[in-house]
Amino acid sequence: MSKKPKKNTSKQQKKESITENPPDAIWKYFFLAFIEGASVMAVELFGAKMMTPYYGSSLIVWTTVIGITLLCLTIGYYLGGRLSMKYKPQNLVFNQLMISVLLIGMMPILAHPVLQFTGGFSFYTGAVVAAIMIFGFPLIFLGSTSPIIILLATKDVQRAGKNAGLVYSISTIGGIFMTFLLGFFIIEEFGITSPNMFISGILLLVTAILLYNNSRKVFIGFATLVFLFQTFTVYESDLLHTDESDALSLLYESEGLLGQLRVLDENYPDLGLTDRSMLVNGIPQTFVNAETGFSYWYYVHMLSTICSSKPAGSDVLLLGFGGGSVANELTRLDLKVDAVEIDKRMYQIAKEYFQFNPKNTTFIVDDARHYLKIAKKKYDIIIFDMIKGEVQPPYALTKESFSEGLKLLKPGGQILVNFQGHFDGEQGLPFRSIVATLKAAGFKNTRFHVENCEPNSPCDFIVIGSVDEPNITLDPSRINSCCQNEWFVQDLLNGNRTFDSDAGEGDAIVFTDDLPILEHINLKSIVEWRTAMIDVTAKQSLEDGVRLFK
Repeated sequence: MSKKPKKNTSKQQKKESITENPPDAIWKYFFLAFIEGASVMAVELFGAKMMTPYYGSSLIVWTTVIGITLLCLTIGYYLGGRLSMKYKPQNLVFNQLMISVLLIGMMPILAHPVLQFTGGFSFYTGAVVAAIMIFGFPLIFLGSTSPIIILLATKDVQRAGKNAGLVYSISTIGGIFMTFLLGFFIIEEFGITSPNMFISGILLLVTAILLYNNSRKVFIGFATLVFLFQTFTVYESDLLHTDESDALSLLYESEGLLGQLRVLDENYPDLGLTDRSMLVNGIPQTFVNAETGFSYWYYVHMLSTICSSKPAGSDVLLLGFGGGSVANELTRLDLKVDAVEIDKRMYQIAKEYFQFNPKNTTFIVDDARHYLKIAKKKYDIIIFDMIKGEVQPPYALTKESFSEGLKLLKPGGQILVNFQGHFDGEQGLPFRSIVATLKAAGFKNTRFHVENCEPNSPCDFIVIGSVDEPNITLDPSRINSCCQNEWFVQDLLNGNRTFDSDAGEGDAIVFTDDLPILEHINLKSIVEWRTAMIDVTAKQSLEDGVRLFK
C-alpha cells in the first residue's frame, strides 16, 4: 500500500518561495530600475545641453526635447513589452543596457557632426532631427528595459501590479536624484562631455556586476573595449578643439544656471583689432572692443545716454548684469548702481574679460522678481535688461512686475525696458504689449526709442515708463565719450530725432502673471534671431574647429 505524499506546510511553501525568488534577486532589479531612471534623465539633460549652443533654450527647443524624450521612451516601452515575449528576459535586459552604454558614449562624438548636418534644415526641422539623432536612440533602448525589469522582478502574478509600481517609482526617484545632482553641481563644475562619459561608464559597470555570468564575458569585454575607444575619441577630440584657430580664440567656457557661458575673441590681424564677445547659449550677449572695453551694441549706449539726464549720484537699479557693459557706462556717469544678476559667474567674467570697473556698483546675486519684492531702497531709474540667449523672461515683464518696480521709484523716477522684437505689423504685437503693460501697471507716460530697423527684421527698443511727463533733457557734457559719436545720440542732440510716444497699442495684450505669453507671441522674432546667430556664431565656430560645448 503506497503512502500518500505529504502536503507542504506553510513553512515549507514559504521556504520554497524564498529559494525560487530570493529577496536579493528582486532588489537587484529594483536597483537596475534606479540606474535606468537616472540614466534617462542624464541623457535628456546632456542632449538638451549639447543642442543649446546651436539651437538655444527657447520654448521651441524645450518642447522638442521633452516631446522627443516622451516619444522615444514610448517606443522603448512598447518594444520592451513585445521583445519580452520572444527572448529570455535576463539576456534581453543585459543586451539592452549594454547597447545603451555604447549609445550614450556616442553622444558627445556625434553631437558636432549632427549639428553641422542639421544646419541646412529649417529651424524647427533641424531641432527635431538633431534631438532624435543625438539622444533619441539611447532613450529608446533605456525605455525598453523597464518592462523587462518588471518581468524579472515579478514571479507571482498577484504581485505584478505592486512590482510594476515599485519599478516605475524607483526609476522616477533615480531620475529626480540625477536631475538635481547634474543641474545643481556636476554640469556647472565639469561641463557636459566628461559627466556624459562617466554616466555611461557607471551604467556599464553596474550592468556587468549585477547581470554577470560566464556566457556574457565576451559581450562585457567587447562593450568595455568600445567604451574605452569612445572615451579616447572624445578626449582626442577635446584636445583638437582647444587649439586656438586663426579667427577665433576660446578664452572661457562653463555651464551653469543661465546655461552655457563662453568668452570668445575674434582676431583681425590686418586691422590690429580684436573683438570680444560673451555668448549665452550661443547668442552674443556682450560684444566689445577687447582693447577699450567699449560696447558695439546700440542699446548699451542708448541706455546710458538716457540715464545721463539724471544728475551724478543718482541711484540706478540694473536688473540683468551680463558682461557689465551697461554697468560700466552708468558708473562712468557717476551714478550709483545696484546690479541684480541671478548667475554669480557674470561678475568675475566681467572683471576678468570685459574691463568692468566695480566703482559705485553693488553686485547682488538674486532673481529680478524676487529682488523687486524684497527691496526697500528707492531708485531714480530701474532698468530691465534681462535676456537668456535670445529669450527674455516673460515673468519679469508683466503688469505685477512693473507694479513692484513702480513702488521702488523715487518721485520723477523712470523704468527703462530693453526689448528685442519687431516694430510694425502683426509681429510688432509684443512691443506694443510691453508698452500697454507698463501703462496698465501705472506708468501713464511712456516713450520709446527704436534703432532704424530693416523691414521685417527684429531690432532693439528702449521703452521708457514714468508716472509724470518724463524729463529726458540731454546735456552733451554729461554723455560718455564712447556714446557721443554714435549717430543715434547725435540725432537726439541735434533735434533730428525724439523719443516717440505713440506705439499704436490697439491690439496689445497686457501681460500678467496669469498670462505671461511674451515668448509665445514673440516666437517669430526669437527664431529669426537664433537662426541669424547660428550662421554668425555656431557655424563659424564649427568651421574654425572651436567646439560648441565643454
